Amino acid sequence: MAATDKKRALVLIADGTEEMEAVITIDVLVRGGIEVTVASTNPSESTSESVKCSRGVRIVPDTHLSVLPLDDSQLYDVLMIPGGAPGAKSMASSPLVHRWIQAHHAKPGVFIAAVCAGPTVLKAAGVARGAKVTSHPSVKDELSGFFDYQDNVKGPAIVVKDEMNKLLTSRGPGSTFELALKIVEEVRGKDVMESVRTPLMFP
Repeated sequence: MAATDKKRALVLIADGTEEMEAVITIDVLVRGGIEVTVASTNPSESTSESVKCSRGVRIVPDTHLSVLPLDDSQLYDVLMIPGGAPGAKSMASSPLVHRWIQAHHAKPGVFIAAVCAGPTVLKAAGVARGAKVTSHPSVKDELSGFFDYQDNVKGPAIVVKDEMNKLLTSRGPGSTFELALKIVEEVRGKDVMESVRTPLMFP
């Protein structure tokens, strides 16, 4: 892959993030040839402190979000927000996270992805009002008045894409493989996505 073809993703995590949604996304994107940076958004700005996820699994991030340059030329091809209610609540209250989301949403061609409770962070950042989204059913009522909420999505439609806002959303841990594969498809193309999907041996 030529340097000019390099694609980059930023995955945000915080205490209480759903570990499956973070790790599945990271793994699938790396398999798809996407360079992934995992950034903590915890109030502590330590770059070596582990993040305690929703089931107690600890992940050591690559960096803290505050360390990364928030510069238009340094933005990522995709910004991913996993769910997990406590982690999403923490991110939703962070002005720094809001600025990163707003910057990525404003840049043409950049995707934002969110799963489970992750779309509540998008709402808190005030972006993509009226966009088609889905989420875990537990946060549907919180999102319905702000977004064009897509309910009862399943099967091939488990990932909802809003083309105008370059937004990809899905429902929960069980749909994260499909969301991550869709990110690969959008960023690297269908052939690359299929080359990742096939060896995963889905039933």
